[in-house]
Amino acid sequence: MSSPDFKKRVLTADDLSLIASEIPALAELRGVHPWNRDKLWADVLDALIEARTKTERAAAQQALGAIQALDAIDQLFVRHDR
Repeated sequence: MSSPDFKKRVLTADDLSLIASEIPALAELRGVHPWNRDKLWADVLDALIEARTKTERAAAQQALGAIQALDAIDQLFVRHDR
């Protein structure tokens, strides 16, 4: 991790969209295509609130974990022109 290129931000929002589309827990949610973090988070939180069965709760938890991982990737590796 001491490589000078470690913090080089080389991914794009399209890359995040592609990654999210390959995660079954996220693939059908709004915000995946095109990438929209806020819409995706809203759908995941709605799924958590509305989950009634054990299976629905497990799927919502998987989606939550996946979006948290994508947020970490976004912060570390996506170039944001601000």
